[in-house]
Amino acid sequence: MSKTVILTGKAVVNFRKVMENVPDDEVQDLVSMSDTREDQVTEDDLLGIEWIHDDVSIEVKE
Repeated sequence: MSKTVILTGKAVVNFRKVMENVPDDEVQDLVSMSDTREDQVTEDDLLGIEWIHDDVSIEVKE
């Protein structure tokens, strides 16, 4: 009988976001507030996993 295995944890990923033709006031917001910068990064910008945290949990389902 086969089972479903679910691994859950945290990973550090690399990302790159290129934003062109950004108005000066938006650039100033990005420079001054890290929350604004973080909001710009989407799943499409992720490049790859840098490392996986040691605490990976496992769940096995019938």
